[in-house]
Amino acid sequence: MKRTRNATGNWGRLAVWCGVAFLALGSKALAQPTLERYLGERTKLGISAPVGLETALTTVGTRTFEVRASVRGSLVRDGKRSLLLELEDGEHVVAGVGADHQWLAGRTGAIRMILRTIRPNEASDPVTDVHMAIDEGHMTTHELAQAQERAMEVARNRQRGSATSRGSVQRPPREQVEVAKDWSLGAHEATPYYAGYVKRQNSRLSDAEAYRIAEGIVGFSVRFGVDARLILAMVQVESGFDPSATSRSGAQGLGQLMPGTARGLGVSNSYDTNENLYGTVKLIRGHIANYMKKTGDAYESLVLALAAYNAGSGAVRRHGGVPPYRETQNYIPKVINLYRKLCEG
Repeated sequence: MKRTRNATGNWGRLAVWCGVAFLALGSKALAQPTLERYLGERTKLGISAPVGLETALTTVGTRTFEVRASVRGSLVRDGKRSLLLELEDGEHVVAGVGADHQWLAGRTGAIRMILRTIRPNEASDPVTDVHMAIDEGHMTTHELAQAQERAMEVARNRQRGSATSRGSVQRPPREQVEVAKDWSLGAHEATPYYAGYVKRQNSRLSDAEAYRIAEGIVGFSVRFGVDARLILAMVQVESGFDPSATSRSGAQGLGQLMPGTARGLGVSNSYDTNENLYGTVKLIRGHIANYMKKTGDAYESLVLALAAYNAGSGAVRRHGGVPPYRETQNYIPKVINLYRKLCEG
């Protein structure tokens, strides 16, 4: 067991629990609260982000805060249930849980929860109870959606500011306003959320690498007017966020660009994170725009764009739609289903 706090309250009982078998109960427990209810409670309590265990340990009085955790065990003593929680910083906490959160017993995977800690004075040990909890996946998709909205608002504000500064200057011809291949993308509020998601999907990445990937996905998505969650889904399916990935057919990097396609997009090194993401976003944006003009249907244009991205626009043209290739027919639902999950909440 990892290091635990030396306390005699709920946290201190871990020493006693070592000799007790934790129960993994597949009970007929009450369902977890809806995302709307959890977010409402979070707002009512003034909570904006999860914190680490140290915050609770240094607080005297009653404190309600949010953490990311995994349920590691469940125990019923004297008619009361308690949970052994492992927080994301590696600490373990024992927390009481009421009848309305019995669904946590036997739950596996990441959980976002609001804990309430009571500590009368500095000499006292804190006693902790679960106030409310929800699957981490629901919060992740919600936060990604919020981050994307903030990113787009930042982009719109910048565009409005730029238009104001230009005054009534006439726009140059379209071919002269092609988006510049600018690799220096400024970070904004969305990037940390995307970086966290990338790191969870590929734990081999360093924090800096995950952040660089997130910065490219968000930045180029804003530049080309594509939903960053779509690019996130595509890159996850294409390479699992591995910048050095190479397929058997020779596709390279995060977005699995073929060498010829990469050259046509102006990408000289497909294993460079920024260059690859520039090419990836530019390519899918071009396909979406092309098929939107032809079909006038957003969903159909996305399906055909993904087919063209995977198999080539020539194959889509020859077959009059999605080619009958097993890889392409598997690829499209994989991306769309993941994209939908990222958009939920």
